[in-house]
Amino acid sequence: MKHIFIINPKAGVRNSFDTLKKEIEDIKNLDYVIYETKAHRDAIIFVKEYITEHPGEELRFYACGGDGTLFEVINGASGASNVEISCVPVGSGNDFLKYFGDPERFKDINNLVNGTVCDIDLLKFNDIYIANIFNIGFDSRVVVKQAKIKKWPLMSGKGAYNLSVFFSLFGKMSWKCKLLVDEEVVYDGKMTLAAIANGICYGGGYYCCPKAKVDDGLIDICLVKKVSILTFAKLVGKYKAGRHLDDEKVMKHLIYKQGKKIQLELSKVLPYSADGEIDYSNNVNIEIVNKCCKFVVPKV
Repeated sequence: MKHIFIINPKAGVRNSFDTLKKEIEDIKNLDYVIYETKAHRDAIIFVKEYITEHPGEELRFYACGGDGTLFEVINGASGASNVEISCVPVGSGNDFLKYFGDPERFKDINNLVNGTVCDIDLLKFNDIYIANIFNIGFDSRVVVKQAKIKKWPLMSGKGAYNLSVFFSLFGKMSWKCKLLVDEEVVYDGKMTLAAIANGICYGGGYYCCPKAKVDDGLIDICLVKKVSILTFAKLVGKYKAGRHLDDEKVMKHLIYKQGKKIQLELSKVLPYSADGEIDYSNNVNIEIVNKCCKFVVPKV
């Protein structure tokens, strides 16, 4: 098997290229390639071309960065049956890996090379695949602000997200929407945000969908109805900790459902975030693709 390490030099707060390169070189008898990304979405192009140039060969790609780098590797490899994927967390968020426990485990390159392959689901939205979470509304506006704040000196991804939440509280906080789960209308009213999930958390540790499983063939959605700033401030702590589904006072402000297809019709075009990738839409259609990705977790 060929092991291809795709390193995003801009991930995290410092360049990890030299450190990772040495760790990879120290593994004996490893057939490997190291590629350093040069621009946004460069990994998608590289992975697609590499797979095309090595037909039928067993390949394993390691996304060395954050959730955004993993997003690019997964979308570059989509449809290839001879490919496995893993992630070395040198990014600022690495929220998808939290489903599997402590993301720090994935930094042990040797254990990752000798890891276990799991078949996981992906979400499909238009022509892209999502490993973790699609979010729209208040929190997607937060992500737009976060991208700007992350450029501030010494600002981590988690710190930038929390600061973005604070700034976003002073803008518009609700939009009219219609939510359909498996083509059945389950809500028609105003929403503050919606998180459509395969994984369990985003934004540096906001556990929006704690019941989600990455291999159950189901999508989890948590929709927060229109709330005041005061109510939002009261419930955000439990939302972040993943305790919002256990509190009846919080649940009256939520819609939490599972299904194979999620449709969200919005009265206005809004920014959305798909594993950190920003774009805009007012009509969201997301389906589950069951166990379509071979994902490698570290050897215990």
